Amino acid sequence: MAPRAWDAARRAAGKFAAAALELASNPRFIAYAVVALSVALALLLRLAPMRWGIYLNEFDPFYEYYLAEKLLEKGNGNLLQGLAWWYSWWFNRGERDTLFWAPYGRDLRASSQIGAPLFSAATYTLLKALGFEVDLYTVHAFIPAVGAATASLFAYLLGKEIWDESVGTLASVFMACSWPFIYRTNLGAKHEGVAIPFMLLSLTLLVQAVRRNSAARALLSGVAMVPVVLAWGGFIYPWNLVSLAVLAWLIFNPEAANVAKAFLLFIVPVDAAIATMPRFGPAFAFASLASVVPWSAIAASVLVLAHAMPSRRVALRVERKWVAVAVALTAAALVAGWYSGLLLSLPGRILAVLVPVWREVGVTTVAEHAVPTWASIYQDYGPLLPLSAFGALLCGYRYRKRFEDTLMALLWLSSAYAAASMARLTLAMAPAVALLAAHGMSEVFGALLAPRASAARGRRGEALAPEILAIPLIVVAVLPLLAIARQSSVAATHQPALILSSSVPVLDYDYQYTDWLSALEWIKANVPERSVIATWWDYGYWISVNTRRNSTCDNATIDTKQIQRVARAFLSSEEEALRIFKELNVSYVVVYEPFLKAQLPYLGIYVYYSPAYGGLGGDLAKSYQMARWIGENPDKYLAVGYVDGFPVLVPADTPEARNATLYRLLFAKIPGRSFFIFEKLPFGTTIQNYQGPSPDIPQPRHFKLVFASKPNAWVLVYKVEYPSGG
Repeated sequence: MAPRAWDAARRAAGKFAAAALELASNPRFIAYAVVALSVALALLLRLAPMRWGIYLNEFDPFYEYYLAEKLLEKGNGNLLQGLAWWYSWWFNRGERDTLFWAPYGRDLRASSQIGAPLFSAATYTLLKALGFEVDLYTVHAFIPAVGAATASLFAYLLGKEIWDESVGTLASVFMACSWPFIYRTNLGAKHEGVAIPFMLLSLTLLVQAVRRNSAARALLSGVAMVPVVLAWGGFIYPWNLVSLAVLAWLIFNPEAANVAKAFLLFIVPVDAAIATMPRFGPAFAFASLASVVPWSAIAASVLVLAHAMPSRRVALRVERKWVAVAVALTAAALVAGWYSGLLLSLPGRILAVLVPVWREVGVTTVAEHAVPTWASIYQDYGPLLPLSAFGALLCGYRYRKRFEDTLMALLWLSSAYAAASMARLTLAMAPAVALLAAHGMSEVFGALLAPRASAARGRRGEALAPEILAIPLIVVAVLPLLAIARQSSVAATHQPALILSSSVPVLDYDYQYTDWLSALEWIKANVPERSVIATWWDYGYWISVNTRRNSTCDNATIDTKQIQRVARAFLSSEEEALRIFKELNVSYVVVYEPFLKAQLPYLGIYVYYSPAYGGLGGDLAKSYQMARWIGENPDKYLAVGYVDGFPVLVPADTPEARNATLYRLLFAKIPGRSFFIFEKLPFGTTIQNYQGPSPDIPQPRHFKLVFASKPNAWVLVYKVEYPSGG
């Protein structure tokens, strides 16, 4: 190369390097890069289960996938027509799908939310129109993971809007690595992956509307909350959160017309979405206990805007006490309406959140509805929890200065209360922890680095050495890293879908627990169509959606009486079970128990057992809750035995347990599994070191085993053999 050309190339490279360095040192570029990496990290973490294939996870996503199919089916491939079918429920009610809750069926539109299915069907339709060869199942599996990843972007936007770019950037990182949020928004998860990002977007637009006095942004904020209403039963939370924040702000700032106007524009599309949904309707939107706070906020906003009107005939001076009186009267009238029966009550799960000691059986029998300990909540969030509490405290001190501080303080307090009331709601706390931990950390760094004499000088006024100042900075910086780089966050992304692992929580997985998949495939291939399958409600969605065979009850738990009938059948004699199953037109029964096995060293045979703890959760453990469903004492059915101090679940040595149909089905002798830990050996003694009941469980007489799942025989399919002439 000629010297001149070499010099020109060197100068060009130097200019490029200088420009690149200048760009890399730009704070805004750094923020954008970190946010982009956070979104990418959030997506990659959630897509990690793809290593085992693309499967829907848990239970509800299967039903939501079925609804997406229904939308396209009812519209003959046209999504708008499918949407019209959904909302035509108001004019043509009563259509029931007997695939669920057989033989009576379920009104899909009146008992479901359309948000997640609608997103999946719309995305599938768009991709097909663009020429992509995709299937609805795959699209539905990806929607929650992709949607949840965008929550990091919206956390950034909200943090930046309320505080500054550094808070938004930190919040984006914290949101991407939040274990409770990852755990419920993995590949194939359910609607929270759609709802949470839109909730954050709605709050961002609302804050912008208040700050800029923008009617358009306020209306868009309400529109952004509509997908939350459509997708998530927990929409009651942001609906009431915003209303409560506005209410508190207007009581202390009765001249804040901008907040009142923004709220009224926000609430219109939200209430309209609630009122037009078949599942909720106008009564829930306007005449339910859930609407008390929104109605109170509406009353306060109307009063404040009336005061702000230019007409002197209306513009009376409104003081704080009059706003409080108006709110109190509205709330009192609505609560009185609830007590008198004029207003709808709240669902049992919502009441259990508000009043944790007030729990009906249908709530307490679900594991994810349990009341968590603060230790478990801290385990979920780690050091970010106290940092976020500090950030919330700072917002609390400024609650009368900025509306957004009031909103954020209430976001943390309300979500912490909800998380402390119900285990599944630790997810709802994820945005509050991410945002307020970022705010708290930013404030600590700012205080440490602020050029103030009190912060930067010693007792005699000498400047502190940099290494001394660095110590608290390092501590504050490391604490969030401990919360981000957590083993649990990574572990949550490296678990196969529950249907693939047969509900067994496992990390080291090599397709050794595919029992449910094999059982579902066998049912689909061998059980006649329109057959009714009785099972405990946990597996209803798996059976109905994957095999298209009717199930007696499912994960929606919408028919308490039918759940009780199935529980009664399982815990009663075979004669009583046959009577109940005949009424329900049941042809097959499916039971599930993930037995473990150990070899007896002195006999060489395998003994099968169910550990009392460890989260395996088969029908033996669930029989405790079955007994509670029907008002029976669970101790009559289930007991705990011990082998060398290790607790195992065993049937109680009582007439009720020996007679229970479920136990006869679970402990049936099948090839390769002929001895259970509680049984007596042929010479009349129990196995060595076993202590506990030793009941003699008879073999089933009216139920024929037609399939034992592969490879572990955890899922057993029985054909019901009704007596001739019975």
